[in-house]
Amino acid sequence: MPGQVRHRKRKMSVQDIAVLEGMALYDPRNVSDLALKLKIPRPSLRYRIKKLHSDFSLNLYGNIYHTFIGLRKAVVFADAKPGYEELVYECMKSNDYWLYMSQCISLPKCLAIYGIPLEKEKAFEGFLDELQELNPVRNVSFLWSTCIQVINTTGKWFDKASEEWKFPWDAWVQEVRTNEGELPYTLREPDAYVQKADWFDIMILKELEKDSTIRLTEVAKKLGASLERVIYHYRNHVLGKGMFEGYQVIAEHYTDECSNSYFFQLHFKTRETLTKLANSLTGKPFARYMGKEYGKNRFFVQIYLPQAQLRGFLRALSGLVRSGFLETYEYVIQDLARTQRQTISYEYFKNNAWEYDEKKYSEKLRSTIEQFTWPQ
Repeated sequence: MPGQVRHRKRKMSVQDIAVLEGMALYDPRNVSDLALKLKIPRPSLRYRIKKLHSDFSLNLYGNIYHTFIGLRKAVVFADAKPGYEELVYECMKSNDYWLYMSQCISLPKCLAIYGIPLEKEKAFEGFLDELQELNPVRNVSFLWSTCIQVINTTGKWFDKASEEWKFPWDAWVQEVRTNEGELPYTLREPDAYVQKADWFDIMILKELEKDSTIRLTEVAKKLGASLERVIYHYRNHVLGKGMFEGYQVIAEHYTDECSNSYFFQLHFKTRETLTKLANSLTGKPFARYMGKEYGKNRFFVQIYLPQAQLRGFLRALSGLVRSGFLETYEYVIQDLARTQRQTISYEYFKNNAWEYDEKKYSEKLRSTIEQFTWPQ
């Protein structure tokens, strides 16, 4: 089945979980420092990270706070007419400002996340109007989002004795109801979007986004710049001005179970109940990222679960709906084999500003249809 994770023989261990947590919490570029903090010999840590890559498809990405580099998030859903799913997927990529693209097994057939330059929102909405008018497309909808909050895996639901994941859905529902606290700052609607970056900052962010383990010496080589200059920008701008949120650590951490990725939209009557549920997702093994719709008590979350556990999660959500805590929800099944991500569109950052060529994307959309090669 598309989107299904392959079976594995090796189980994830307590030590594996500790390394995943450590890489999310500390700087994964500095293995020596990480080894000291985790109290693991450096050669052992390197070997364990290598095995996490090979056995659990470990990936490490840098997470950017797009609000401070002048980009606004948009989440787009497109229903393709039967037989045209591949074409619509490519059409959505014809706008170079896409960050994340996924084909879905259920309707809608495609979803995408874009980072659109400030004051180009209307131009982007025009692009979506053109997409809607295409013959292969049945319907297009979208929402403007806050930045996205990454949710890294912890050992909260990992039983150390059996080295198995546990899914106490009833206890989670109780946690949702009683949770306190404020929304993560990434999910709060900013008073203003501010462009704080210069060209060097964008280049550093782009490299960290691709691979958060890259050393600054390598970044300097790629940019043809001195290490001192790269370090200055990294410390004083990228970190000092809050452009970099932290690290996203993704691993297919369930063992010998068929797992799928789901994209949920959750609708709430109040901001308070939205906040409670959003905060309850922190550190849970079944959530990967979430974002809030701008101006609405509504948010989305990517859920990663063994197929056998989806029913338990849906039952928990249904109970929250019946009690009035949650208004409603909907979801799609993502096809992991047809899911892509790319970095910020650094090639269009010139003279410390983003270029957005509305005419170019309109023409590219049309040429995508004309030149599309149908799969055999």
